[in-house]
Amino acid sequence: MRWLIIGGILALVVTVYALVDLTVTDDRRIRRLNRVLWVVLIVVLPLAGALGWLTWGKGPRATAPPMAPDDDPSFSRASTVSTSETDRRIAEIEAQLAALDDEDFRVEPEAKSSLAAAAESEPEAPPAAEPEPDAVPPKATAPKKQPADDADGQEHRAPDGGDAARA
Repeated sequence: MRWLIIGGILALVVTVYALVDLTVTDDRRIRRLNRVLWVVLIVVLPLAGALGWLTWGKGPRATAPPMAPDDDPSFSRASTVSTSETDRRIAEIEAQLAALDDEDFRVEPEAKSSLAAAAESEPEAPPAAEPEPDAVPPKATAPKKQPADDADGQEHRAPDGGDAARA
């Protein structure tokens, strides 16, 4: 009686193991029958179905480990962008960046002429006299509060209106 119980428990363990192994096995490794038929075979004939799955139903593992996409030659061949197309895209992006740089650092022509006129019309101011020791020093001005959308701390906004992490 004891051997019957031990045999039943072993048959149950092998059956459960075979069912779990069948469910986690890749479809490319299943041989001879499809997954549903193997499940039916293991459930209907517990010991014979489980041993059949473990010996004949499961194919060998791949000998080479799976490759990352950038290491796979077929993946790199899938991208058929020509050198001239790449150069054209780079030139277009550089032109956009140059336009953005000009936009940020451009001085308006009327502002430039007014600055030059102001510099020419003002006589040179005499050097400032030393403040008297008992004079009250000027009050320190509070630091200017930065707007919430100031991405880089220099009053430039991010192009997408987002925070500095996305800019």
